[in-house]
Amino acid sequence: LTSRQGVEIPFIKLDDIDDVKDDLAKGGCKPGVCGPRVRTVTACQGNAVCPSGNINSYDIAVKLNERYFGRELPHKFKFGVTGCQNNCLKAEENDVGIKGAAQVSWKEDACIHCGVCEKACRENAISFEDDKLVIDTEKCNYCGRCAKSCPVDAWGCKRSIYRFLLAERLEITSARDRNFFR
Repeated sequence: LTSRQGVEIPFIKLDDIDDVKDDLAKGGCKPGVCGPRVRTVTACQGNAVCPSGNINSYDIAVKLNERYFGRELPHKFKFGVTGCQNNCLKAEENDVGIKGAAQVSWKEDACIHCGVCEKACRENAISFEDDKLVIDTEKCNYCGRCAKSCPVDAWGCKRSIYRFLLAERLEITSARDRNFFR
C-alpha cells in the first residue's frame, strides 16, 4: 500500500501486464494514475481532528483532487496539504505543498506574564524583556502554538493563513503548463 492510498504490485514482467490488468478488472480493481500525471492529493487530518491544525486540509485536498487528479504533465506531479507547522505530511516533499498557519495577535491587557507561550514556542521567537512581550518575526513560523497554549486567552488568532511550497523541479515552460493552475 502506498502513501497515496494505492496498491503497487512489484515484480510483474512487462509481457504479463495485460493479463494482470485483466485479472484485476475481473475483481473490480482498475489501474490508477501513473506516468507523467497528477497523483492523488494527500492530506493530514487538519483542524477537523488535530488540535495543532490551522486549516481544513481535507477540504483543500478534495478540491485540488477534483480539479487536477490525472491531468497530464511532463512528469509525475504530487500535491500535499498539511494542517500545521508540525508538517506530518512533509509538504516540502511534494511538487506543491500547502501548510496551514495562524496569524496571531497578542492582547497585552489580558496577559498575566506566565511565560507559557514562550515555553510553547519551538522557534524561540517569543521572549519577555522588562515584562514586555517581544516577538522575533524572523523566527516565527506562524504555528499558533502561543495562542493555543495560553491559559488566559491573551492571544487571538486573526485568521488562518496558507504557506505554499513549490518544489525545485517544478518548471513552467509552456503555455499548457502555465494554464495548469487556472
